[in-house]
Formats: sequence, C-alpha cells, structure tokens
Amino acid sequence: RGFIITSMLRNIFSLSVLMALVQSAAADLITVMPTVGPEYGYVITVVALVCFQCTSYIFSVAGPRYKHMGKDFVQKHLSAEDDELKKANGTGIGRGCHPDNGLGRFSDKLSLEAWMEINIAQRVAGNYMEHLTQIVVYLLLTGLFMPLVSAGIGVCYLIGRFLYGTGFKSKTGVGGRVPGFMIVMLSYLVLFLSSVFCGIRMTGALSSLG
Repeated sequence: RGFIITSMLRNIFSLSVLMALVQSAAADLITVMPTVGPEYGYVITVVALVCFQCTSYIFSVAGPRYKHMGKDFVQKHLSAEDDELKKANGTGIGRGCHPDNGLGRFSDKLSLEAWMEINIAQRVAGNYMEHLTQIVVYLLLTGLFMPLVSAGIGVCYLIGRFLYGTGFKSKTGVGGRVPGFMIVMLSYLVLFLSSVFCGIRMTGALSSLG
C-alpha cells in the first residue's frame, strides 16, 4: 500500500512540475510580476493546513508522555527526586515529568519501549518544526506566481508528513519514515527551486534568454 501511495504521489509531482514548466515556457521567460487572485486562496488554505498539522504533531507528544510518565511512574521510580523537589518548589514532580522532554534525568527510568515511543513522537514533531518556516515561505512565494502548482505541491507535502509520522511510529520504526521523508524532501526542493526561479524571472534577468 505504501508503494502504491508513493507512486501516485510521484505522478502528482511530475504533473505539477510539468505544469510549472509549461507555464514558464508560455511566458517565454519574460518579466513576470506577482499577482494575488482568487486562486491564491488555495495557497492560503494549504499553508493553514500545514501549520495545523505541525501543531497537531506537537500536541501528540502529550499522549506517550502522560502514558509512561504519570503519577504511578513518579511514585515507583522517582520518589526520592520527588521528595527533594517538594522541598524546593512545594509541588514535586508533576504528572508528565515536566520539563523532561524524554532525554532528561527523569526519563532515565523509562523502559526502552516507553523511551522509544516518547522520543519518536518528539522527533516527528521536531522534524516538522525544523522545516515549518521554510516550507510556509516557499509556498507563499511560489503561490504568487503559480498558485495552483504551489497548492498542489503543498498537498503532497501534507501527505508526505502524514506518511512520515505514521511510518516512524509504526512497528517498522526508523525505516518506516522513508517514503514520507522522500515525498517531504521532494516537495521542499521543488518549492525552493520554484521560488528562486520565479524571483529571478521577476527581475527580468531571464528576458535575454527568451
């Protein structure tokens, strides 16, 4: 199933790139200024969905955190540390063992399975946040010139992120993220190159090549 989905998304990418090339060729490399029309609404919608998806992955870390680092965990494994902190702040170690992010002192007592579950969730969210600013900027910039192409690639990015997260969290583990990772990085690269190309074309520097 993953192979079929990946193949379909590759075809969508190919179509998106072809549309961009056709549009560029039709413009004959003349100077093109950005415009914001009704179709730009698709770009805005996709950008909003990207931000929401990232936020959902951030909040999803709470599930395994509270599942494995609850009050029972504190009482069983961190009673001494809890008593020590109660003297310092009056509350001790709360449910979820904040501010431990899964790599700190409290998480040393976790089982390997629990540690993996928490840290995979953290990594899925962290990887998304590392690329969020760039992908949003590229979507908005490319969308000024090719709104439908930008929105289409953005949808592929959303699907890639979903496959990345579900694959990483599956029994396959690290290897399960590869299909989603490939789609995410291809989306990123196409949008980056499109943004650069549109920016250069806007300056008129390519007119001499037409």
